[in-house]
Amino acid sequence: MKINNMLPAILLLFALIPCNTIASSMENEDIWFFVLVKSNNYSQDQDGNLKLLNFHFFSELFGKEPGKIKSATLARTGSNADAFVYEDRGETFYYEGGHYNTVEAVDAAHPNGEYQFDISLASGKNISANMNLSGPSGKTDIPAPVEISFYQDGKKASQKSIDPALPLRVTWSPYSNGQADKNGIVDDMIFVVFQSCQGERVYHTGLPFKEADYTKYDVTELTVPANSFKSGQTYALFVEFPHVVDSKIANGIPGFTSYATATYADIDTTGETEANSCPDEIPPLDTGQTDRMDVEINE
Repeated sequence: MKINNMLPAILLLFALIPCNTIASSMENEDIWFFVLVKSNNYSQDQDGNLKLLNFHFFSELFGKEPGKIKSATLARTGSNADAFVYEDRGETFYYEGGHYNTVEAVDAAHPNGEYQFDISLASGKNISANMNLSGPSGKTDIPAPVEISFYQDGKKASQKSIDPALPLRVTWSPYSNGQADKNGIVDDMIFVVFQSCQGERVYHTGLPFKEADYTKYDVTELTVPANSFKSGQTYALFVEFPHVVDSKIANGIPGFTSYATATYADIDTTGETEANSCPDEIPPLDTGQTDRMDVEINE
């Protein structure tokens, strides 16, 4: 789940959120939604090859404005361990659970099962919600890795030579476990984000609950309009599949848990550099892109 800069990515293609979900999100004045995620992340090189970066565990609370959330904790139900405390990052509160080399390592550090959210809001409202994070037979059920392809002028395009004057059609491999939410709150989603080499977001799909439209699991492609990119530049992107495990409305606030996978890639646009040449080190899109961050990967 990954939209704010340096936050895990969760993110205008077009399907309606159930009306009761939109209503509950709009009626409260404090927080859009809360989420808990266990994920893995890949990089895709310019020949289309995937490389595993990490497995990741994190949680995020999306406040409507800075100061709307006072404090929050997350705890595994039945555990004697101390509750995890969220960090205030302005509009969001964030818990970083670490990056790991294997699914066994992330499962050992953060077992599947029930987790309890306790959130205190500036309005005086408190949210207490128990939610499940467990796949079939209790196993972690992260979607299959995302492979990204690019097309321009009716032909497959190289990541190394994208014409900024043309529309860019982006496609991805099938969503292996994508489905509608049995609770009718939020269906499995797809997030696509492009960022300039200076760290400016130039294109993104919508967040559920915050916008009325978001990209669902059955969408197979999108087209970025012509002239969205400048010439002679590198742009970073990711495509993410968050698969919903559990969802509920708690005291008027929507929340969900998910298993997710994301693939990061770069494209280079053709032509002369217009302005602001790219730095030697391109900033990461978010905390999942560990090959562009100085972070510890746990065994």
